[in-house]
Amino acid sequence: MEILRLLDELEEMADRGERWYCRIPPFIGKTVLDAADLFDLISQMRANLPKEMTEATQLTRDRDRIVEEAHEQRAKILEAAREQAQLMVSNDELVKQAETKAEAIIGEAGIEAESIKADAETWARGVVERLENYTNRMQATVQKTKKMLSAQAIREPEEPGLPPEE
Repeated sequence: MEILRLLDELEEMADRGERWYCRIPPFIGKTVLDAADLFDLISQMRANLPKEMTEATQLTRDRDRIVEEAHEQRAKILEAAREQAQLMVSNDELVKQAETKAEAIIGEAGIEAESIKADAETWARGVVERLENYTNRMQATVQKTKKMLSAQAIREPEEPGLPPEE
């Protein structure tokens, strides 16, 4: 997987970085990296992020669009029902039929809108859960790499001629 190769490259970059062993507390044991190389690597990592992350963003847009379309469709159905009801006002029986039909249309529109919304949210949750699982695995890999780097830094012997770190 490309992202893992890039993480390895980041780890190698940290290993190759210039180590600072000075007595100024904020700089003790710090590593200097080439900013251009680091930002280039970060850009490559972003370009190689899994499709689930871009799918999650697209999913959010799609869900919002689907909900908006459902609301628009519901509004159109409601308007059509109102217009139909007004045309049927000429007679009491026609009015009763129009009210019944309008309620049915409104009920169907509400059910359809809720169904569309529920389907979109279920799909969104599935994608977000897959994305969360993936990011958790990535986080675990990063934490493991950080621990390895920390352990390696502790085990590295001090360079001759440099005063010991405090």
